Formats: sequence, C-alpha cells, structure tokens
Amino acid sequence: MARHLFDCWPQVARSIRSAERLALFLDFDGTLAALRKLPSDVEPLDQPLRSVLRGLARHKRLSLFVVSGRRLADIARLVPVRGIRLLGLHGWEGRRVPRLAAERRLLLKARQELERSLAGLPEIRLEDKGLALAVHYRTASPQTVRLARVIIEEVLRDLKPRIHMLRGHKVWELLPRQISGKGPAVLAILSGLPQPALPIFVGDDGTDESAFRALPGALTIRVGKHPQTAARFLLESPEEVELFLRRLEAALTDGSNSSRAE
Repeated sequence: MARHLFDCWPQVARSIRSAERLALFLDFDGTLAALRKLPSDVEPLDQPLRSVLRGLARHKRLSLFVVSGRRLADIARLVPVRGIRLLGLHGWEGRRVPRLAAERRLLLKARQELERSLAGLPEIRLEDKGLALAVHYRTASPQTVRLARVIIEEVLRDLKPRIHMLRGHKVWELLPRQISGKGPAVLAILSGLPQPALPIFVGDDGTDESAFRALPGALTIRVGKHPQTAARFLLESPEEVELFLRRLEAALTDGSNSSRAE
C-alpha cells in the first residue's frame, strides 16, 4: 500500500542525493494546478511555483518534464518556464512521432457523430485535440453520464482497433492506438537519457497509472485520495506537490555539495 511521501522522506531524500541523475516527470492538472470546473478555467502557474521549477530545471543532474493530456500548445501557455521539456497528449506531442493521417480522419468522423449524438445532453462537453477527442462530464448528472457513455461506446465500436479510449478524471478520451498512455511515452523518453537515471513521476489521474506501473522501481507519487494505486507514495494536493518540489531542490543541492566535498 502506498504511504504518504513525507512520512518516508529521510529514505527518499537519501535516494535523491545518491542518484547520479534524475528524470522528473510531472502531470499538470490536479498535480501542478488544482482541478477546475472546466480545463479552460485553469490559469498559468503562479510566480512562486515557476521559480521552483526554474531552479529545478537548472540542476545539471536533473531532467525535467511536464507530461499532460492537454495539447502541447496549451501546456506551453500554462507552464511558461524555460528548461522544461513539455509533452502533450499523454506524452505523444513533443516527441518525434508519425502524423497518423488515417487516424486523424477516423477521429474527424467520430467528432461529427458525437457532436450530433451528444448535442441534447446537458453538461457534456466535447473537446477536439486534433489527435484526440475528449468528452468531459465533470458537472453532468449520473443519468446523463450513463447515457453519454453508451453513445461513446457505440461510436468507439466502429473505430476499433485503430482508435481506443482512455478514462481520466471525469473525462473519456478517444485516441489512436499508437497513443497508448504515459507509461510507454515515459519509457521511450528514459531510453534516450544518460543512464543510470532515477525516474520520479508525479500524477493525480487514472491516466497516470500506466506510468506508475511502467516504473516499479522509481519514485512514483499519486496526488489526492487514492487508496488503490500502483504508485509507491502519496501526496494530498498540488500544494503538497509544491512542497515536495522545494524539498527535492534542497536534496539535490545537498547531494551536489556532498559530491564536491568528497
């Protein structure tokens, strides 16, 4: 069972200080920023948090990534910090990847069908992400959610196996099968980094669980109240994530000072 990160901090800090290199992966919504009623309600990170991230990005031992289900352009607006590698669409955008023209056409067809079929359902919002279709239901009633799910599954049936669905926090996403989640994306990124590198992954959503499972020996941290998780550690809120980032920076500085002293 996952334990609160700060209850285990002495051991975690030793791992950080002793690591030759670290790769820090951060989700955005619910991790760096509090969840809002609509994704468009979220504002860019405030200056204190930007300052912490800027300091981490300058550490030579650490590679820093933000991996989000949002579009890459949206993340660039919300995380205006140089030195961070930004990855959108669950780690797909921001890497050298195929265009997936056939899948784009399928998603265009699905969008047209969903716009028509979901039009009469209140509080169901369709978001076109280019290579993904997100159906948000955060403020919808349980009955409306059930009806919307039936419609989406009917549309998805005609798109399989080229298109699949990821379930997130109050959202369903239709994506090409090549966009299989954050776990495969993180492993691909790690394979291109100097080794050995200690991965750290922090996320709050069901879409982050594939990364937790892909990194069994890493420092994996689930944000929020989630007793069932593949992550090793827990934090309660984005505020605690910011505190963790400050502690991480201090541990990195301690590790650098120890290395120079030796």
